[in-house]
Amino acid sequence: MRALLSLFVTSLLLASSSALYAQEATEVLAGLRNGGGWVSVPIANGVGTVSTARMPTVGMTLTGCLNVWPGHSGAFEIRAHDQIADSSLVVQALPGVGVPFSHTFGRQAQIDFDFRWSEPRDTTLLLWVGLAIGKSPQDACQPVYGG
Repeated sequence: MRALLSLFVTSLLLASSSALYAQEATEVLAGLRNGGGWVSVPIANGVGTVSTARMPTVGMTLTGCLNVWPGHSGAFEIRAHDQIADSSLVVQALPGVGVPFSHTFGRQAQIDFDFRWSEPRDTTLLLWVGLAIGKSPQDACQPVYGG
């Protein structure tokens, strides 16, 4: 379960910029270097989807945390399906509650995500994707807000 969650987080960070709002490749890479970043997912009538292209994951190991922006209400059900490994994961994410992960990837991944909000209306789901890098004192579950 944690393996697919980790793949989910990585995929969101590395997903094509057309699937996510304003996620330029340079911003994503900077987020990886800086210990994390924010990902925005459009939600319409309580539902959103994101799919990634097939990505090389070259056996990398990532450890970190996923955290829904605390200003959201309700709960978000996140379903991830890795088409290559044929594995799935369902996670309930509550605002402000971190979901830690750690995983070593295979050679490739391709993920489909479905997001269901407990409130059937429109919003932009904001997710903090924190990464534990080296001996950084920063808590990966603690979102970093712009300053």
